[in-house]
Amino acid sequence: MTKPPHRDRPPDEKQHRPSFSPPRTAEPEPRFSGPGLRTPGPGREGGEAWIVGFHTVKAALEQESQRVEVVVLGEGVGGPRAREILDLARRGGVRFRNAPRRQLDTLARGVAHNGFAARMAPMPLADPQELLELPSPVCLLGLDGLEDGHNLGAVVRVAAGLELGGVIVAGPHPPPLGGAAAKVAAGTLPLVRVAHVGALGDFALRAKEAGFWVVGADRGGTPVTRFELPDRLLLCLGAEAGGLRAKTRRALDGTTSIPLAAGVESLNLSVAAGILAWEWRRRFPLSSPE
Repeated sequence: MTKPPHRDRPPDEKQHRPSFSPPRTAEPEPRFSGPGLRTPGPGREGGEAWIVGFHTVKAALEQESQRVEVVVLGEGVGGPRAREILDLARRGGVRFRNAPRRQLDTLARGVAHNGFAARMAPMPLADPQELLELPSPVCLLGLDGLEDGHNLGAVVRVAAGLELGGVIVAGPHPPPLGGAAAKVAAGTLPLVRVAHVGALGDFALRAKEAGFWVVGADRGGTPVTRFELPDRLLLCLGAEAGGLRAKTRRALDGTTSIPLAAGVESLNLSVAAGILAWEWRRRFPLSSPE
């Protein structure tokens, strides 16, 4: 199998370590003001994120009710699902109210809400340095410039399902963890460490110092079936529009690819992340529960 190329580090490399100061809360989703709903008051740092959909709201009430500030049901919503949400809200001491469906439509911004929404307090982000200190075997997913909430939510779900070390989102703004991301993640956001860094290339250099091999997903790379994946892996994937940034590419130890049928050039980012991460987990299986 192909190994990542040997890398030599200059003896004074530690003098040139890049630094990063990640924010500790996720970027808020756009906020809506109207009957029964409010925007945050002045001086409230971070704002709130909105999540929508029955399953997403239910998961939030079951797993992290302390972050749920208010549950909103669309007018006319009833039946067993509404009763279940209201019972969970009462049990967790969470306020709830009704609002016209058109307001939920505006709030959801095209995401199917089924008459259910909740306003969440900002979600604390993981410290990137703490991810680098996780014991082996560990796989981190580095997302370079990803801004699409659907893809982010799907990647988080992959990381939860395969029990990966965490997800690092690189870019000028913290990742949007409400709305589409929360809905697609299907209740798995509290199970995954999500961190934010300004530049994935800088984080990759720090990862190398922590014993990680930095591998990029690239259609011109060695097929993953012939690539020797390490037990400490930072797997970097670029946004579908621009791919990996040049700074990130310079930090790579190697690239790997997914063999595809003729005529298919690439896969959706979250699909590629799932396939590559599953292959890593296959080689480093989870310990069986006692």
